[in-house]
Amino acid sequence: MRRPARFWLAAAVAIAACTSPPPAPTTPTASAVVVPAATTFDAAKAKAHVDYLADPARGGRYSGSAGYRDAATYVADRFREIGLEPLGDNGTFFQHFTMPLVDLTEMSMLTGPGGKTYRPRVDFTESVGGRSGPGKVEAEIAAVGGAARSGGQDDFAGANPRGKIALVTGPAAPNGGSSVENAYQEGAVGVLVVGGGTLRYSYVPRFQTEVLPTLIISEDVANQLLAPAGKTVSMAQDLVRARRSDPRAPASGFDVPTTVHISVSLTPVHDVDAINVIGLLRAPDPNNAQRAVLVGGHLDGVGTDPDGSVFQAANDNASGPAVAIEVARALAAGRSSLNHSIVFVAFAGEEEGYFGSEAYVTQMSVSPGRVESLVAVLNLDVIGCCSDTLLVSNEAPDLQRRVRDTATSLGVSTDAIGPGGSDQTSFARRRVPAVFIGAADFILHVYADKPSVVQESRLKKAGDVVTAVAKDLATAP
Repeated sequence: MRRPARFWLAAAVAIAACTSPPPAPTTPTASAVVVPAATTFDAAKAKAHVDYLADPARGGRYSGSAGYRDAATYVADRFREIGLEPLGDNGTFFQHFTMPLVDLTEMSMLTGPGGKTYRPRVDFTESVGGRSGPGKVEAEIAAVGGAARSGGQDDFAGANPRGKIALVTGPAAPNGGSSVENAYQEGAVGVLVVGGGTLRYSYVPRFQTEVLPTLIISEDVANQLLAPAGKTVSMAQDLVRARRSDPRAPASGFDVPTTVHISVSLTPVHDVDAINVIGLLRAPDPNNAQRAVLVGGHLDGVGTDPDGSVFQAANDNASGPAVAIEVARALAAGRSSLNHSIVFVAFAGEEEGYFGSEAYVTQMSVSPGRVESLVAVLNLDVIGCCSDTLLVSNEAPDLQRRVRDTATSLGVSTDAIGPGGSDQTSFARRRVPAVFIGAADFILHVYADKPSVVQESRLKKAGDVVTAVAKDLATAP
C-alpha cells in the first residue's frame, strides 16, 4: 500500500528506494503448463503464493529489481497454468513501462546530545519526496507544535526555527498545510516529525528544487530531545491546543538547547523498467466479452535497506496478488457462465505513487481491458492480516454496497472507509467504479511483515468474498 494512507500513515505525518541501478531489464518468461481449475477459492494455495512472493530471496520486490521480476514471472506462471490469456506486450503477460525511482545509499542517521545514536526503523525513519530529501545537518532544535502557519494559526510563534531543526510535535491543524513545507518557509534546515518510527514510508521520486532532510521519530525519542527545555511531547501539544482555542494564551513554539545531527543519503532519481502482469479470463459470448471486471493488486514492496534488512512485504502486498491468482483459478472453472470477461492484474510501482495502475490505464488499448471497457475494479491490498473484518473504500458507493452485502451474506464483517490509498485511485479518477478491499488492523512497511503474519483463514474469507463479487459482476446481463 502506498505511503500508509499510503496512505493513511504518510498523510498522518503531513509529508508528502535501489542503492545502485538494477540489473539490465529482461523480459520474464512463463512456463506453458495448464492444470485443472478449482471450483472454489483455495486458501492453502493462496498462502503458498504469499510464502513464495514474500520470501527474502525476492528482496522485498522493489519495482525494477531482480526480485520483483522473479515475482512477476511467478505470477505469470500461475496465470498461464490456470489458462488465462496473456494481455501484456507482444502476446506476453508482461506490460512494461518506465518509472522513476530513488533509494537509500546508506542507513539514515540521528544523533542526539552526548553523541547518543538512535536506531533506524526502531527510533526513527526517513521521509522521502517533495520537500523531504537528502541532506546532512547539525543544528539546535525549535519545537513548532503542528507547524501550522495559516488561517490565523501560527504554531511557530515563540520559536526561532531559522537555521535550526524544526521538531513537529503535533497536533496537526485542519488546513494547516504541510509541516515540512511550512518549516522550510520559516527557515528550518531539517525537520523531525513525531510519528511511526518503525516504518519505511514509501519513497516518492519527485522533489522540490530545495529539500530538507526529514525524519519521523518516536514519541520517546522526541521526549528525550525536548527534555533540556523541561518539556514533553504531551506538554508541547497542550500548549498548541491552548493557543488555538485562545489566541491570548502563551505562544506554543519554543527553542530547545539541544544539538542533533541528522543524515539522509539517497541515490539520484533514475528510471527503471517496471512490469505489470496481466491475464484475461475471456467470456464465451464474443459480444458481451468485450466488457470486463478487473481484479488485482500491487505486487511491489518497499525493497531492502542498505544494511541488508528485507521488507518481505507479505501482507503489503503479496496477499493481494495471491488472492487474485486463486480467484482466477476458481472462476476459470465456471468460465462458461460468464457474460463479461475478467482481467487479473498484478501492478508494479504502487508504493511510489500508483505508477503501475496509471501505466495500465494509459497503455492498455484493447478490449476487454482498456479502461472504457471496465465494468468495475476490485483492488486487493493488505488483505491477509490482521483482522477478520474487511475494509471497503467508498469511491463507488454502489460497488461498495455490493461488496459489503456479499460479505454479509457469507458471514464476513466489513467496515466502510474513505477513498484513496491504493491503485483503485487510478481507475476512480477515470470514473470507473472501483474500490479497495483489504483487512482492518493491517501491518505494512515493517520488517515484521513476513509470511507468518498472513493467515489462511483470513485469505479464505477475503477470497470467498472477492470470488463471489467478481462472479456476480461478470455474470450480470
